[in-house]
Amino acid sequence: MRYHLPKISAFSTICGCLLLFLLCVESSARPIPQRSARKAERLTPDETQEARRPPNGVPIIRLNKSRFVLGESVFFWVGVNAVSRDPIPKEYQKTCRLTITRPDGTTRTEPVGWPPDGPEDTGWLGGWGLSSNDTQPGRYTLVFEFAGQRTELVGLFVEDLPILKQIEAEFVFSRSGDGLAIPDGNVTLIVRNNSDQTLRFLQPDGFNSMVSVSLSKSDRSYRNDFFYPVESLPVGGNSPAITFDTFTWDVASRAPSITIRPGETYRREMPLRAALAEAAKGLSVHPGRYDVTFSTTLQILIGEKDGKWSEISPVRIPVSATAACVIAR
Repeated sequence: MRYHLPKISAFSTICGCLLLFLLCVESSARPIPQRSARKAERLTPDETQEARRPPNGVPIIRLNKSRFVLGESVFFWVGVNAVSRDPIPKEYQKTCRLTITRPDGTTRTEPVGWPPDGPEDTGWLGGWGLSSNDTQPGRYTLVFEFAGQRTELVGLFVEDLPILKQIEAEFVFSRSGDGLAIPDGNVTLIVRNNSDQTLRFLQPDGFNSMVSVSLSKSDRSYRNDFFYPVESLPVGGNSPAITFDTFTWDVASRAPSITIRPGETYRREMPLRAALAEAAKGLSVHPGRYDVTFSTTLQILIGEKDGKWSEISPVRIPVSATAACVIAR
């Protein structure tokens, strides 16, 4: 508070100064409120220095291609690139988020979790994508954020092209007369090429081919998610170990691939019993009624390497099907 003092006698001045001195002493003797004390404890020099540690990483976004087709899985990479050999402090691990601006101008921000596997304090790169139920044709922009740092805007286009509607892919269960999946039957992957282009994708029994299976009870008392055992496929386990993230013409020339010419249909049968046996390795499967889901994403090359569709290849076509199944003793 600011005081405006008039001209007064020396005695009054001395008394006033003494009074102010006593007030200041009394004020300094008051206990610190509990809330202020807790705040002071949180801001100790050591902890303040800890919170100010540099993040030692920068956010990144990578696209294998910028043109996608409406109906395919829009896929890209996000991650954190380490800028030194120093560890990335744990307090920054919950600061990752992705902001997506759709063609209609609306924006959505999604938190991106730190990978649960691998070292916790190093850089990483992980696959991400757009929800297939939310995809619309047009231009999208992406921004990835880490520790308050943001990448530059990255753009991608989703196009409504008729050729994808000419490629049909599905899983078909062998079923009994009551519509239930037969445990001793097959789950067949069927791909029909109704286009005028040649299609290529990785052979389903290849080293990198992953068909996921989910087995669950309707009462939610049991759920098991796993990959279909490739050794149970007709030619399983004999493909060379070629590691790749994106199926390209170069990979197709080195790895066992399927080629479907215009008008042709491809079929691959997978015994359902092999999937049920694989589920029992992890969790006991008791008799009862279960829902079984087979799913995969086919990376399909359309046409030729330097052809009309090279910029949109590979297209990632999601394939999934669910059937009820009764498992007896």
